Amino acid sequence: MATPPPTSSPSPPSRPSAATLRQLRAFAAVAQDGSITRAAQRLHLTPSALSMLVSGLEGELGVRLFERTTRRLTLTDPGCELLPTVAAVFAQLDTAFDGLRQWSQRRDTRLAVAASPLLAATLVPSVMAGFRSQWPDVALTLRDPPVHEIAALVRSGEVDLGVCTADAQATDLSATLLYRDRLMLACQASHPLAALPEVAWADLLGEPLALVQRGSGLRPLVEQGFAELAGRLSPAYEVAQVGTAIGLVEAGLAVSVLPWYALASARAVGVCGVPLAAPVIERNIVALTAPERPLTEAGQAFLAHFRQHMASLATQPAAATPRRTRARSRG
Repeated sequence: MATPPPTSSPSPPSRPSAATLRQLRAFAAVAQDGSITRAAQRLHLTPSALSMLVSGLEGELGVRLFERTTRRLTLTDPGCELLPTVAAVFAQLDTAFDGLRQWSQRRDTRLAVAASPLLAATLVPSVMAGFRSQWPDVALTLRDPPVHEIAALVRSGEVDLGVCTADAQATDLSATLLYRDRLMLACQASHPLAALPEVAWADLLGEPLALVQRGSGLRPLVEQGFAELAGRLSPAYEVAQVGTAIGLVEAGLAVSVLPWYALASARAVGVCGVPLAAPVIERNIVALTAPERPLTEAGQAFLAHFRQHMASLATQPAAATPRRTRARSRG
């Protein structure tokens, strides 16, 4: 009479592909508590749901992990072998998750801003001061790199946002409009041109001009304004800093062409701004951010405060800020 072949349990697969973290955490909890009921209460599951997770893991591994008795569950030899590895995995995960939570908390209390040198020297510090009064727990940092480096700093994550003129080359970044800036004539309040509602670029010919030198982001815009007067632009002074140009205007040595925000922030004595027209030269001042790194609540609040700050500058009395008039067409 033939002897029936011996029965054998299924051999475990070499690489389980469908074991889940939920199953492994269920296994570890039952092993620790020795009870489906107690482990289910700790994990906020029903006993049947927890039992299904453990059974599913056993089926995936092809081994029994527990010996089930009427009073208690005890680990089998494979279960004893698996438990230290699973415990170590979850200890490492918990450490990693704690680190991520701490990183997120630190990020929520830090804000790194890069701004073009002109904006960093004139406007951004006053925006930062007002923001800090409302968000005192946020650590603000400011960098003032050349304009062409700002997009790269945002891409690399070295700064959270960059404040600059709109960059046509940074199409991979999100650009949030902060405000539109118009070029102004900066002159002494006693200058004859100061009495006009607006001044044409041609009216500046013959005036001693103090212009920011080539290489700045401002100079191409100034040359655009004088484009129809090519060959007739001969500045009396070419300076590296806007503050120097304003100083020359304040001393009565020159007039200048500057952004409205530079004049609004300078508070120079006896200096006013008159809108330039024919042509009107405007530019968008934007905040560049990386789409894959959304701004924190503090970052969003900073942008909102920036816009509010610009709106408040525009409504201050004319004696405190450059004159802003509605542009009229000129023949």
